Amino acid sequence: MFHERPIFICLLSLFLLLTGCARVTEPTNTPTAQIRTPTPSFTPTSISTPTSTMSPVPSLTPTSTQTYTATPYPTPVEAADVIFYNGTLITIEDSQPVAEAIALRDGLIQAVGSNDQILALQGSDTKIIDLRGQTMMPGFIDGHTHLLAFPDRMGRSLSEAQDTAIQYGLTTVNEMWADENFLNTLWEAEQKGSLHLRVNVFPIYNDGNLDESRQRILFKTWYPAHSPILDPERFLRIPGIKIFMDGDNYSPSRGCWAVSEPFPPGAPVLGRGVCGTDRGDLYWSQEELNQVVSQAQAAGYRVAFHAMGDRAIETALNAIEYALDGHSNENYRHQIEHNSLARPDLLPRYEELDVLTSVRGYGDFCDLQFFVPEFGPDRYTWYVNRYVLPNLDIHAYIETDFLWTFDPAIRFTRITLDPIMQLYGIVTHRYVNEDGSVCEPDPLAAAHSISIERALQMLTIEPAYAVSMENYIGSLRPGKYADLIILSDNPYSVDPGALKDLRVWMTMVDGKVEYCATGNESLCP
Repeated sequence: MFHERPIFICLLSLFLLLTGCARVTEPTNTPTAQIRTPTPSFTPTSISTPTSTMSPVPSLTPTSTQTYTATPYPTPVEAADVIFYNGTLITIEDSQPVAEAIALRDGLIQAVGSNDQILALQGSDTKIIDLRGQTMMPGFIDGHTHLLAFPDRMGRSLSEAQDTAIQYGLTTVNEMWADENFLNTLWEAEQKGSLHLRVNVFPIYNDGNLDESRQRILFKTWYPAHSPILDPERFLRIPGIKIFMDGDNYSPSRGCWAVSEPFPPGAPVLGRGVCGTDRGDLYWSQEELNQVVSQAQAAGYRVAFHAMGDRAIETALNAIEYALDGHSNENYRHQIEHNSLARPDLLPRYEELDVLTSVRGYGDFCDLQFFVPEFGPDRYTWYVNRYVLPNLDIHAYIETDFLWTFDPAIRFTRITLDPIMQLYGIVTHRYVNEDGSVCEPDPLAAAHSISIERALQMLTIEPAYAVSMENYIGSLRPGKYADLIILSDNPYSVDPGALKDLRVWMTMVDGKVEYCATGNESLCP
């Protein structure tokens, strides 16, 4: 949908086991920054934004509210529409990590600060909500999903898929697949006003399947015929394209992970007859990929690469380096998805090129010896290197991909859309069996700890950065969209093992309550 408002003062198969399991110590209640603050978005001059007239939103409040103090708040020009106070606000902002209250007006965050500061913004028609100490934070953002693209595979409609996501606290999804038919469905939904969360789509440039001669299939969906759609006011945006680099190790039509050294003799994947060669299936030559990525970049697109094996990852890194030609990836934000078998010598290159990465948060990594026959006694250890990535000086975000359950009441499944279970998994690296029992992570996975603070960034500001929306969503800051959730407890206060027991009590998108959990109506304006 298009939103008219004043600019206020100014996502079958084991290939999806893309996660790991490591225990960390409980952090203190007040977060401290671990990575650089995401820099403001920069749109290269070559990018065309045909519908955007909106500049990055400036701060809407005086400097005095940017610190957590109880100093008097100046008389507002206009009263707030809604005020939430007496809460614990996790802002995901380094300059003001926690606050007590927040004011909203016209679907935007008007101010964040202390109770005294924010209550001073009330008017005769302001709705005042006492959070009673509950935790509020930015809405969750899924950095890599197929939530809306394939709901029919699980007997759901587009509307039902959105409802499920919103119940989980998702306010934005980055859809990593779209053909022309799916794009048309989304256009129609946007025009009818039936998109209830923000959708950033990466149309497919080539298919995730090979033809009968095991050659890639080009789709060229949307690009190169059209420019990207980067307007932050739209609920439907197209900031990049999706390129498949290799297969999945299970589907004959897709082939295998592209690896630099042959799979071991007798590897199960070879026995399944899935691979085109004993080194898997690499969909692109280096020269061809270099040209495609350079051309997409010149047209204003970022590229998201599906890359599972180390050879696929290396080829993608090479293409990014070629396209950047010495320039910063901050300008373009090319990203590698999955990173399932990252070779150790490739890890420094992620930092050198400032490549964005997706990481699965939750999965069964209790016994990594399972992977020895598949990859060999040395290479299987690379399987956990994805958990090195979040602690590098790069941008990393959580992925859910697809094949998860649509029932929010079913929490303990092998694959989950639930951001809270992703948070639990990425922090503890534990796995909950369907009977509720918990398995401890394999020591290889447990060696890679990720803090609660970093995990929350990976569910909020980092996936926003991946689509150049960090100035509009992903944290609680004046001038950003009012995409908020209320949780049943504070992730920083509970024991990490109890993170899985958190629940979403309210989800607000664009200042509108889209979900209110039964029994918590008093928290929902």
